[in-house]
Amino acid sequence: MMMTNIMQSLYAKVTHSLRNQRGAQAIEWIALAGVILAVFAAIQTVFDGDTAVGKAVSETLSNIIGKLD
Repeated sequence: MMMTNIMQSLYAKVTHSLRNQRGAQAIEWIALAGVILAVFAAIQTVFDGDTAVGKAVSETLSNIIGKLD
């Protein structure tokens, strides 16, 4: 009986934390998708003729990539 209570308690704690991780992970994926869409929008702006935004995005991405090396 005592072992059953311990296992049920452990199961409840583990499933609760898994649900929280899934929610947090979903939010991270949504944020990543938003960043990707913003970059694509900036690239599209470059092709439409407004080069100031495109140059700023290009320089920022180059700086980020340079720091990774």
